[in-house]
Amino acid sequence: MIAATNGVKPFVIQRRRARLEFAQPEYEGMFIETRLDVDMRTFFDLQALAADDAPPGSMVAAFEMFATQILEAWNIQDEDGTTLPADAVGFMSLPPTLGTAILGAWSEAVTSAGEASASK
Repeated sequence: MIAATNGVKPFVIQRRRARLEFAQPEYEGMFIETRLDVDMRTFFDLQALAADDAPPGSMVAAFEMFATQILEAWNIQDEDGTTLPADAVGFMSLPPTLGTAILGAWSEAVTSAGEASASK
């Protein structure tokens, strides 16, 4: 712990977490727990990789970055009942529509000003 300087305590960043929610009925019952507050480098790297004009193959890197640096837990199983790990391997086994829905929901949560869906 850093000592106070000139009687002023240092500001301690409180990193928030989020449980992503989905309005689509086909995702009812699914929960995704993520880190909401990431460092600026991760935020901008992920934005650049997921941009519409990003080079081919960058979406793979975006999904892998999300899975390794942001995703914490989920309750997703494959159609045969196998629980998918909440990591890059599990994320890359999702259907593209689900993967992009998850990434979109996180992007919306991280850029929104309110804390309605965030928890500590």
